[in-house]
Amino acid sequence: MSEVFESMKLNLERTIQGLKTKESEFIYTDNKSPVPKNKTYSAYYLTDKNKLYFTNLITSNYVRQLIRIKGFDLYEQYTSIKPVEREVYPAIFTPKPTEKNYNSGFIKRYFVKKANDINASVFEISESDYNQNLTLFNKIEIVWTISGIKISVIRKNLLALKTAEKVYKGISKLLFPLQYWRPSKDTPVTLEKKLSLLKKT
Repeated sequence: MSEVFESMKLNLERTIQGLKTKESEFIYTDNKSPVPKNKTYSAYYLTDKNKLYFTNLITSNYVRQLIRIKGFDLYEQYTSIKPVEREVYPAIFTPKPTEKNYNSGFIKRYFVKKANDINASVFEISESDYNQNLTLFNKIEIVWTISGIKISVIRKNLLALKTAEKVYKGISKLLFPLQYWRPSKDTPVTLEKKLSLLKKT
């Protein structure tokens, strides 16, 4: 069986089985000879929006790929003019700050909300998803402080949330100002901890 056919099945979105060819409608891919009239074939719509044709059915042991040369349907006409892209749906993401992040004092966080639904929830996504073409979502980037003096961190993150809340109602309910915060080395908080440990020894 054709390797192309097996690969196609792994990326199949939908199929129409048991169609019949018309006169001079297709040629065979392998030798470019015309496909006879009333030959059974099936159409396969792939996840990348390509459309392929093979003889017989998806369960058949022997198939040959076809190339349409006339009678293009609206789907084929449209995709030939403007390639169709699948909409991107980002996944919910939870940040994991590294030591490098804590040394720099901040991380960048990325949030989206469905553009056509005012009641949609805001959720956090990864940087890689944020950089994609998210046509169905509004998105925002927030600089989030994760180390430093406690009161200063609270102020900075509250300001970031206040700004984001103007566009993304409800985002402040998802986050709290000291989320991921860790005091910097030798700040009053860490010094206090060191002194308390010395007293116990």
